[in-house]
Amino acid sequence: MDKILRQLQLTQLNILTDIDRFCAKYHLRYSLYAGSLLGAVRHQGFIPWDDDLDICMPREDYDRFIAVWQHDALAGYILQNKENSPDFTQSFTKIRKDHTAFVQQGEENVNYHVGIFVDVFPIDRMPNGKLNRMFFTFRCMKYQLFTREFIPPKGNFAEKAVSAVLLAVYPAKKRPEARKKLLKKITRQNNNKNCNCVGIEIMSTIRKPLPKDLFENLVRLDFETGKFSCVKDWDLYLTAKFGDYMTPPPESEREWKHHPVLIDFEHNYGEIKKGTDKSCKPNR
Repeated sequence: MDKILRQLQLTQLNILTDIDRFCAKYHLRYSLYAGSLLGAVRHQGFIPWDDDLDICMPREDYDRFIAVWQHDALAGYILQNKENSPDFTQSFTKIRKDHTAFVQQGEENVNYHVGIFVDVFPIDRMPNGKLNRMFFTFRCMKYQLFTREFIPPKGNFAEKAVSAVLLAVYPAKKRPEARKKLLKKITRQNNNKNCNCVGIEIMSTIRKPLPKDLFENLVRLDFETGKFSCVKDWDLYLTAKFGDYMTPPPESEREWKHHPVLIDFEHNYGEIKKGTDKSCKPNR
């Protein structure tokens, strides 16, 4: 498994390298994000047991990234999000490597590509004021619900009850338009530099606002065999997210996050299921 994990990480590194060139070509800002930024600071590369790679972008650059991709897509990759893959259940974008497979539990029968990926997260701004933030958080919750389209399994009783009501009131055909309206409201303070930055991908990140000037200054930090873009105030971000981030967790917690049921570095999952290549031997 260690050998497979390392091959997975190096594949993700290749994806990141191509994304980095793409962003430089179109003057797009991005930063390593979450555990990947922690890896750059603490390990100068991947956290040894990490099985994914995350970057983030200000919403403006994120939208431009997607728009530019439409006429200048990176060869060999697939840009995937809710807008082009309706069954996709995340509010961010994945860049998937074609002719690979990374199948997580529950993805065995989905109708979208499940190749090895790098996650691309948009960063927005949270309004000031307690009441405004309360409405903002509720809109983010609805946006996430209408993106995932299922009741959150880890929510408390009240969250599950409200989610069930909202999904009943907004049937599947109404959710795309509802998502558009919610996102317009969520992002309407993005030009206000007096508002804190925030990642809206999950409730825990919504509840942890980021510095106002998060993307004002970027630096290149060592990550594996190259240098990649990172927010200059990485210490503020990592402290807010992880606390004492320089102390590794206990060995019992050093495990893969995604628990894939199948990994293949040469074949799409569809090719494997159809058995078009009899020599295909999936790595599990």
